[in-house]
Amino acid sequence: MRYSVGFVAAYACIASGQGPLSPQTNTFASNFELSVAQKSSLGLSDTAAKNINIAVRYEQTNWATGAVLQDPFYTTLPSNAANAAVGTVLKVEEFTDTSTFTLPPSVAMSRIIYQSKTLNGTLVPVSAYILWPYQNRKGARLAPLVSWGHGTSGIYADCAPSHLRDLYSQFGAPIQLAQAGYAVVASDYAGLGVAKDANGNNITHQFIASPSTGFDLLYAAQAARAAFPTKVTKEFVVFGHSQGGGAAWAAAQNQIKAKVPGYLGTVAAAPTTNALEQAKLTGSYLALIQVAKSIKSIYPSVSLSDILAADGIKLVDLMEGISGCNSALLQLITELFTSNPTISLVKDSFVNTVVAQQFADLTVSGGKNFKGPMLVIQGTADTTVIPAVTTDYVSKTCRRYSSNGLRYVQVEDAGHFPVLYAAQQTWMEWIDERFDRGSSLTWFGRCSSETIGTSTPRPLSNYNNRGVNYFLQIVTAAYQVA
Repeated sequence: MRYSVGFVAAYACIASGQGPLSPQTNTFASNFELSVAQKSSLGLSDTAAKNINIAVRYEQTNWATGAVLQDPFYTTLPSNAANAAVGTVLKVEEFTDTSTFTLPPSVAMSRIIYQSKTLNGTLVPVSAYILWPYQNRKGARLAPLVSWGHGTSGIYADCAPSHLRDLYSQFGAPIQLAQAGYAVVASDYAGLGVAKDANGNNITHQFIASPSTGFDLLYAAQAARAAFPTKVTKEFVVFGHSQGGGAAWAAAQNQIKAKVPGYLGTVAAAPTTNALEQAKLTGSYLALIQVAKSIKSIYPSVSLSDILAADGIKLVDLMEGISGCNSALLQLITELFTSNPTISLVKDSFVNTVVAQQFADLTVSGGKNFKGPMLVIQGTADTTVIPAVTTDYVSKTCRRYSSNGLRYVQVEDAGHFPVLYAAQQTWMEWIDERFDRGSSLTWFGRCSSETIGTSTPRPLSNYNNRGVNYFLQIVTAAYQVA
């Protein structure tokens, strides 16, 4: 890489006041240690505990604003938080200092807390961030609004994207939308970020209960408009990926009754449709570790011991105690299976119970009436969300509701994360179209299917469609320029 003379001179000025450099070690910016009780609960060896400590330190280093339980933005709620209507904005942080986030230049950020509801209908406060463009799309007075649904970041409070340095996006869709002139409101989902309701009750994240997170996406848009009525449009598009893709699809289903004003349509990328069917196809039921408390929150008579083995319950207790997210969970499971390949964490038989089927039927995205139009995007090489399951639910939906307007785009050889990048032109143009048409114009409803990526400039084998192989880190010293 070559630098200009001006750059080098400016850098020399900055560096002149700099003391001795310190190497960045794998302890990161956290000194987390599992307690003796936590280690002994699952019989973890010293080596296993050390590896888990490093995974948790990595997660905590990626906190932009510290632990959410120590951040007044998430812990202090206004007096109306107990009974305000859904879509009500409860709290606004107009300016969020992004110096501890890894955001691109010329993107601003706000945070809000608003009222949503769970699958059970319980009112619940939810946090969200808003990304602001430097220039509104087409120079408009108001920024067109997109409500973004993130993929699985974890199930505990500290897994909230709004307090992570990269917003759990890795310069993905939310950043791309903001740079294209859109305002993006991104819900953390109930239970992530805000950990307790106005009465001090713990909020359970209803993981994979897509209608619940679907409400979060709809009411985030309504609240963003209420918080900034002179800055964003009333019209909005819902867009989500993975868990957020299922939430976006469910938002379109919820909108039939919710009727949130300004809704223009939905984009569901690599969507979770029926998690039970997916699990049965793969033969792995480890996802029950994250789903167990979600199921129990909807069916209180079910106990964790109906779903999880004894060691699985201990694992859940440990993860909750450390507020661990994806990295911690992956490392913990890896260490457990390394030390005991036959360890039992979940009760596979649960998936054949009446409750499991009821949960799947209640939370499924697809095969139900929805408010169109909707764009569904699926990578053909996705090993996380099985393409055949998505295709099946698109087909079921189109057979029953062919006039609602569903466009299905399969992305050749794209994996779970790469599908967002490979299909960027497709979803960006589709969203542009929605705002150009406006909510007052009638959408000509029909179902269509197509495949992109069949005529790429280079052979598909030349493209990195495996996944994101980088993670952004904060610059803490002047020498860190590349």
